[in-house]
Amino acid sequence: MRVDDLHLNGIGTDVGALSPVAASLAAGEFTAADAGRTGQLSTAVAGLPGPELAVRAGREALRQAETTGGEPVWPTLCLHAGIYHSGIDFWHAASYVRDQLGVGAGPGLTLELGAMSNSLVAGLDVAASVLRGRPDHDAALITAGDRFGAPGFPHWTTDTGIVYGDAGSAVVLSRRPGLARIRAIASYTDPSLEGLQRGNEPFRTASITAHQSLDIRARKRQWLGRHGGPAHVDSRNADGVTTVVKTALADAGLDLPDIAKVCAPHYGRRLVHTQILRPLGIPEDRTMTELGLRVGHLGASDQIVALDHLLRTGEAGPGDHVLLLGIGVGMTWTAVVLRLGPAAL
Repeated sequence: MRVDDLHLNGIGTDVGALSPVAASLAAGEFTAADAGRTGQLSTAVAGLPGPELAVRAGREALRQAETTGGEPVWPTLCLHAGIYHSGIDFWHAASYVRDQLGVGAGPGLTLELGAMSNSLVAGLDVAASVLRGRPDHDAALITAGDRFGAPGFPHWTTDTGIVYGDAGSAVVLSRRPGLARIRAIASYTDPSLEGLQRGNEPFRTASITAHQSLDIRARKRQWLGRHGGPAHVDSRNADGVTTVVKTALADAGLDLPDIAKVCAPHYGRRLVHTQILRPLGIPEDRTMTELGLRVGHLGASDQIVALDHLLRTGEAGPGDHVLLLGIGVGMTWTAVVLRLGPAAL
């Protein structure tokens, strides 16, 4: 989908304090073999729950939107994502985030996104579609926030090849020029892979995540054992990654060499190579892998934290094109092509 008439007006992030891999190794939370496979240097650990991290990021995004545009932006569409437990059962975190940010009551929607780690990038597809189809909607706010940790989700050991970190992120999207212009968006889905994170788990009537550790590693082993091993997932993922990237680039009238940086999921180094670099045929330095090895996989916040880092450090600037690549278990893929604008943070 070619866009061109929508812009990112504000970006906000709130990343936890970095906990070094040495501390995890000393505590027996991580093995030397895992450290070698992932290349992880540290991960972000926060003291606040995910929705509150999202609120803090949202405040910064709204502040930036006002600063770059000269007047406040009032989103009529508010979307929120969290891939892990929000801290309260049977509760609507998206409404909490909207209320805490002072957006308040009014016409429009407040929804939670369920595309797991792809939720915020896929949320750009949803928000762009709503804004373009509904002239009465002027702006959208998309937030994400997660805090992991024991007993339910230890940062270092829950998954294979991925260390998780805590963060919140937010973007404000509108028709008003700002930090970046959206050039194109493409999404793709392959639900046949949903079992990779389900394994042999039975359906339950109550949540167990707050009381015992999830073992995503075991679930993956169970499912892969019935479906031909990792090569099956690698092939399906390669199809998803290449399809959305090629489609978004074609709609934007660009080729991959025109992209200054790719902001992709913060996996460990081995998974980055098999799931992202190899399908796209690009070197690691075209991505934000080094940042990811410091902060960890931040749920749905990886790409926005990476984009914020690029803008603040000047590693990408006005006129550069940046690609946001979202990958979410289930599975879904979304690619968003941005052209950075002249507005300063």
